[in-house]
Amino acid sequence: MVVFKEVPIEIRSSFYNNPTYIYINRDGITNNYGSYFREQGGYSYISFWDTNNGQRLNYCSGDSDGSYDPCIYYLGTDLKIAETISRESNVRYELTKDAGGKSTPLNGAKTETMYAKGNTFSSHGTEINGYLEVLSESDPKSYTWLPVDLLKPVK
Repeated sequence: MVVFKEVPIEIRSSFYNNPTYIYINRDGITNNYGSYFREQGGYSYISFWDTNNGQRLNYCSGDSDGSYDPCIYYLGTDLKIAETISRESNVRYELTKDAGGKSTPLNGAKTETMYAKGNTFSSHGTEINGYLEVLSESDPKSYTWLPVDLLKPVK
């Protein structure tokens, strides 16, 4: 029998230059499936904590006056790590085939809106996990995530 041991989240994180952490547990208790976060300068920080049950990641944002805990604690096994790639923002793209826009950059996430081939989008400048955050030019209410390989720049 083969027993697999968890690779600590801190070690997994070290393979990425600019990691984004995506919550992949569908229990809905700690957070919503597909919610994501990353360390962002002075506003938020990430630390790691070893426990008897494996390593945890602590994500803390904002300041606390001591009346509440500004941190959320995640088990390392509940997180997928993906590289965050900064791209030029406000670049226009055309969709090369019908695709579903998602609220999170995760393949298994629910499709929020279907877009037809030929729709045009403006990029926000962030790519995570093979998805680009874009704004539909025909319905510019909110950003959505679309697969990068289905978008081509408009000249």
